[in-house]
Amino acid sequence: MSLPLAVAELPSPAIELVRATDEAGGTIVVFDASDHIVWANEAQRTLMPCNSYGSEETYESLFWSILRSGKVGNKAAFDDPHSWLAKAVAARQCSSNLNFVNVYPWGRMIVSLLRLEDGRSIQSRIDYKTSGIARLFPDFDGGVGVLWALKMQQRMRSLQTALDALSVAVGLVDARGCVLHRNASLADLLAVGDGLGVDEGGVVVATDECDGIVLAQALENVSRGAIPHQFVPLRRRNGSPLMMAVSRGDSVGTAVIAVSRFGEDQAELAATIRQALNITPAEAEVISGIGTGMSVSEIAAARGVTEDTAYKQIKSVRNAMRRSRFAANDLAGIASLVTKIAAISRPYRKYSH
Repeated sequence: MSLPLAVAELPSPAIELVRATDEAGGTIVVFDASDHIVWANEAQRTLMPCNSYGSEETYESLFWSILRSGKVGNKAAFDDPHSWLAKAVAARQCSSNLNFVNVYPWGRMIVSLLRLEDGRSIQSRIDYKTSGIARLFPDFDGGVGVLWALKMQQRMRSLQTALDALSVAVGLVDARGCVLHRNASLADLLAVGDGLGVDEGGVVVATDECDGIVLAQALENVSRGAIPHQFVPLRRRNGSPLMMAVSRGDSVGTAVIAVSRFGEDQAELAATIRQALNITPAEAEVISGIGTGMSVSEIAAARGVTEDTAYKQIKSVRNAMRRSRFAANDLAGIASLVTKIAAISRPYRKYSH
């Protein structure tokens, strides 16, 4: 973005706000100490073409032209424009930083006004929905401003990149199970619809009817705060289950879901566990089987050994885990540990269709 000299020479906090807002497709108007317009970006001119944005225009003249066009984002301004304008001008002059949300005919916009010590000011606005902020912060009230929202959005995108590298499927849902955010693994899992899918309304559903009842109850209980977390097994077509953990989200009415996608490649999982726990290939095969939900008898049959041999290998692994400062007192504990290790150890791969 090429800035005029008068804007390019603004202090760094102001320049940071200007550049971040412009890159996000937001609107910017810069005023001098007497509240005359110094510069408006293309987004501002496009959104509100009712003003020339020339140097003769002021904050007040901009307000009146926007009011006449019906695009003012505050009901009080329509009801009593003179009183509203007087209060707005006083607030601008007395505050170094104002952050709020206005509701325009096309929707909500987050608004920030930054006033510098020399009297110059920058008015910045971003659209609540098209910027993507609405999906990240459903109850955002604007109290922390445009720049904070955009920085948090960037951090969330960086986190999304990290989450996309995981094999574990992670997402944020509301009480109904409507997906608010998802990583690549969860998006792929939902698209395949094996064990877990998504309906036309964007709600996650279990492909097994009985599992679906348990899932709906878990999402309701956890998102409403009745319980902090719950585990939900999800049956798949090939018989090996998915295991979903449902945990309370930061916002009331939301839940974080994490789905372990193991059993897709037993050999790969066994290799991961062998490396993580420093155990033999045979022991790794037994433990990876437990991690994918198989019983000891099923593991023994699949490997062509007796159950007694399988149990001896499990005992050997438990001893190795203690030496490695891991701990698991029973098969459920081993399965949980295997799931956690595998989830963060394996790179994300496309689901096997």
